[in-house]
Amino acid sequence: MSFTRAELAIKSGKVSCYTSGMGHPVLYLHSAYGVRLSPALEHLAESFRFWVPVLPGFDGTPRHERLRSIPDLADLAADIIETEIKEPCDVIGHSFGGWIAAWLAVRHPTKIRQVVLCAAAGFRPEGVGGLDADPETLRRRMFAHPETVTPEQKTPDVLQQNRGMIGHYHGGAATDHDLVPLLREIEAETLVLHGTKDGIVPKESARLLREKIPHAHLIYVYDAAHSVDTDQPERYTQVVGDFLSRGEAFIVNWRSRAVA
Repeated sequence: MSFTRAELAIKSGKVSCYTSGMGHPVLYLHSAYGVRLSPALEHLAESFRFWVPVLPGFDGTPRHERLRSIPDLADLAADIIETEIKEPCDVIGHSFGGWIAAWLAVRHPTKIRQVVLCAAAGFRPEGVGGLDADPETLRRRMFAHPETVTPEQKTPDVLQQNRGMIGHYHGGAATDHDLVPLLREIEAETLVLHGTKDGIVPKESARLLREKIPHAHLIYVYDAAHSVDTDQPERYTQVVGDFLSRGEAFIVNWRSRAVA
């Protein structure tokens, strides 16, 4: 199902947003790469109403002067839920977006229902993983099978701008030491999704989230790197769709489970 783009007017300024689908609303928070509307998201939009905002400063959009941190972006997401979605919704955050989603769950628990943290950034041990400056190395860390991925659609200038926004919002920190002790306050049912070949966010990050968040379920996806939805679209849509649909009835082994 295709997405359409519109401009939202919220407290901090205008935000571009892609929407698609029908059904229960889902807010999707993109990675530091920017928006990637993968076939997996298009498939999920057949069952859910998706809202995919372009975070200010990404993909050629202007910054918002008052937004200068990850918690600020969590407040932005809360504004979108309040002014546009108008009801508590499920939230999916990928990588950089997962970091924002975790802050959103801490700061605005009444605005969300369930949370999916896919390869969430912000919880890496120092010196492990991270974004590499070399494009080819980064591509291998992003995708399990980089040779099968479609050619880059974003221009070099846009990609450079997106990389610059990472430092703007969090200064390049590997671990958010302010957020880690607050993870125990997250009340929402949470799915932690991690690719077994992720070269950017290590397994230690996923394990930390599972241990700290009270109602967290950890699922490993085989033969997937950082971009789980691109590497394994069918497995991604299966597990995420099942989690969003079933909520508390989503039964897994709390220690670990892998999607083969």
